[in-house]
Amino acid sequence: MQRRFVVVSVLLVGMLRTSSAVATDDFIATLKLRGGYDTNPEFSTYSGVGGSAFIGTDTALAAAHKDEGYSVGVAAEASTTNYANRLVTPALSGKVILRGMVGDDNLNLSSTTTIADTSTYNLRSQDLVQSFRAEAKVDAIKVFVTAEGAQSSLNQTNAIFQDFLPAPQQYLRGTVIPGVSYVRDKFEIGTSVNLSVRHYAQEFDDFGYRRDNERIEPFLFAKYNSDDLTAFASVSQLFGRWHDVDFSNVNRTMFDANITWRPKPFTVELSASRRANETTFPISPITIDTNLLARASWQAADTWKLSGALGYSSIEYLDSPFVQRTSTIAAGVSHDLPNDFTVGLDVTYAMGTLISGERANAVIVTSSLTKRFSPFAGNDKAAVATTGGAKGS
Repeated sequence: MQRRFVVVSVLLVGMLRTSSAVATDDFIATLKLRGGYDTNPEFSTYSGVGGSAFIGTDTALAAAHKDEGYSVGVAAEASTTNYANRLVTPALSGKVILRGMVGDDNLNLSSTTTIADTSTYNLRSQDLVQSFRAEAKVDAIKVFVTAEGAQSSLNQTNAIFQDFLPAPQQYLRGTVIPGVSYVRDKFEIGTSVNLSVRHYAQEFDDFGYRRDNERIEPFLFAKYNSDDLTAFASVSQLFGRWHDVDFSNVNRTMFDANITWRPKPFTVELSASRRANETTFPISPITIDTNLLARASWQAADTWKLSGALGYSSIEYLDSPFVQRTSTIAAGVSHDLPNDFTVGLDVTYAMGTLISGERANAVIVTSSLTKRFSPFAGNDKAAVATTGGAKGS
């Protein structure tokens, strides 16, 4: 299992794409302190390291400057979790996103730089991604093209070594994504194709496999956005060709969908995705990760919010019979205090089947204190959201 700290980067995008003829500055940040107890922090059988109390921090910020004809911004996040049980590996992660845009809604060019680093008990990864996007709109037709380059390093525990590889796998990725869409009022529908190539620094990995590959993935997508409802859906077909004869070529259907409904005082969020991810697992070219999530919250009073969530994830290791599955159920309550402080209590139960076929479960109880910083509160268009400490794919 991997623990991931999720950045809501749409905050930065939304801040940057807000049109204004007057220069504006936006800034928002949160700091969360959390602590609790996890009965199975490395999500293994109970012959593992055992449970542990933990303390952690989650921080996130976004800042942007907008002027007529251009905008610049930065978003950053970091998460740490440390355990009283010294046998449990601390979890650390961070991400920085730098973004700039020139032009307007009819013609613009944007640049996005992403730097990310993750270190947990079963994952060590670093990514440096640079992308450029050109977009033009004529009446209701929008055409766009994205060019992206990335350098990545990946190391995971595996069933053979029972530990990390002696050295991480490093690779370069190049991607081009042309597309076209029809935009009308609050609705957009379009198509695009993702053309990508991956080249590894070493011709053979530690197990003697060639992992270089090329991929083509055509997409159909649709978006809708209103005050009460936000929805997105895409379906694609991934075609992948690997250079090693022991890796089967890939032909799989992928999807990504999410919907947020806000019938006050309730908020309902549903999401489903199936995506391909890189792996160092010796006999698999990639993994196919499926994630389902249903989340609801109730603003029971001005300062009180109740929430609940159901989740399911699976990791399918291609060219092998191995599948890892996890289901979660969570409930929480939060209370807003004066001066932008919030206290919260969350309980999560996770159960699943490990790659070995053995069963595992865990209970995580977390209390938290969050402080929100927003010196330009009158200009805020969105709020920073952070998540951390939950088990997931």
